[in-house]
Amino acid sequence: MKFVHELTAEEFCFLQKSVGFGEPSIEMIKKALKNTPYLIAAKVNGKTVGMGRVVGDMAKIAYIQDLFILPEYQGKGIGQTILLDLLEYIKAEAVPGSTIRIGLMAAVGKEEFYCKHGFHKRPNDNEGCGMMMIVNVPEAAVAV
Repeated sequence: MKFVHELTAEEFCFLQKSVGFGEPSIEMIKKALKNTPYLIAAKVNGKTVGMGRVVGDMAKIAYIQDLFILPEYQGKGIGQTILLDLLEYIKAEAVPGSTIRIGLMAAVGKEEFYCKHGFHKRPNDNEGCGMMMIVNVPEAAVAV
C-alpha cells in the first residue's frame, strides 16, 4: 500500500463510479482537483483503490469530501488512514488557538465510521439538519 498526494481526473471518476455515486465529467473533475487544497490517494500495485480530499477555507470551515474506497478494499483500514491524514492536514492548516468546524456528508450506512472518529450526527439538540442544493448549470451558448 502506498499513499500519494496526486490523482488524475480519470482515476477520480473511476473511483466515484465504482462506489455508486455516478460518473462525473472529466472536465468537472479537472476543475475540482485544481481547486482542491489537499488530497490523498491509496494505491496498491499501481492501482488507485481509494481517495479523499479536503475543501474549504482551512480557517473557519473545512469539509472532508469524496472519501471513496473501492468496495473490494473497504474494511481494510484504508479509509481510516485517509480520514486521519485529512484531519491532520486540516489541523496543521488551521489558525493556531482557533476552532475550526470540519463537516462532511456521510453516505447512507457509513455514519458510524465517521462517529468512531469524533464526528456527530445532525440534527441534534443544538444543530439543525445538514442541507444541500443541487443546481444544473446550462451549457454555455456557442458563439456564431
